[in-house]
Amino acid sequence: MKPMNQEKIPWEIISAQLKGNASSQQKELLKDWLSESDENAKTYQQILCDWQISNQKVNFYSPDTEKLWGKLLTRIEKQPQKRFIPLRVYRWVAAAAVLVLVFLSGMWMGNFSSFFANEQVYTTVISPKGSRTQVILPDSTCVWLNSGAEIRYPTSFKQKTRDVYIVGECFFDVTKDKQRQFVVHAEKVDVRVFGTQFNVRENERSKQVDVALLEGKVKVFGKQNQPLTELKPGEQFTLANGKGTVQQVSNIERLVAWKDNMLIFVDDPLEEVIQILESWYGVKITVDSQMLTKHNYTFKVKTESLRDVLDLISVITPIEYKIDGDEVMINYKNK
Repeated sequence: MKPMNQEKIPWEIISAQLKGNASSQQKELLKDWLSESDENAKTYQQILCDWQISNQKVNFYSPDTEKLWGKLLTRIEKQPQKRFIPLRVYRWVAAAAVLVLVFLSGMWMGNFSSFFANEQVYTTVISPKGSRTQVILPDSTCVWLNSGAEIRYPTSFKQKTRDVYIVGECFFDVTKDKQRQFVVHAEKVDVRVFGTQFNVRENERSKQVDVALLEGKVKVFGKQNQPLTELKPGEQFTLANGKGTVQQVSNIERLVAWKDNMLIFVDDPLEEVIQILESWYGVKITVDSQMLTKHNYTFKVKTESLRDVLDLISVITPIEYKIDGDEVMINYKNK
């Protein structure tokens, strides 16, 4: 692949996309750029990979070659010498050894690359706690990852199906392809579509899985490939304790408002509110157990801080709270 012309890369749009604040127009422009060529898609994947690595703050080892060369010569000079060999010979021998090593490494890597040429190469993206992350897949499918969610996908979809693997909560806007089905592999279910918008949420604490459909049609299967249900727009499938149910949701958009950096609660029990706030703000919240089954809440969160939200809850319910780093304690105010 020829080196990509740096001037042709839409850096500003990609930067906005990775930061999660790209406008609708920027998203469409990025999709158009990605669909222009495989080279553009590969370039984007490399940028995404570099971005992920840099966010992990990995300190790479960079050897000090001058210092190491000096140590090598010192060790050579200290060795007992039964016969005199000029120092320059040692340099030649060491240089020759390095060249042989590089040559053999090149041969091995060439064989290694050839051996795995037909193997799928995967990219893994993890959304940091308390953050939302957007990813555009090689087929231009757009995926939003909620706090702590993870997605693993191939750098190019070469198989008969477009398979991705997720952990946590993800929203998908799948690019239509009638020839290749798009399959989302979660821990307990598989979701199969050709092109649609839907949300998959796995709750690690309750072991519950929810699949909500906004547009199109999806089929949900168990991990033994048994069909569980086929959803219509506005429906949500829930799998809990081995039992699956389907219900019509009056305002299904509120279930996926998180992808637009918004939370909408409508008569939701405190226990569910707390779980969502923990994920949203990346904290651990401990609540007086007597409160959990007594209160339901209706409110909206967009740009409010955790303290703002707790102040709002305290207006609805007489509570007091304490924030200590990423630990939060909530109790009744009269206790």
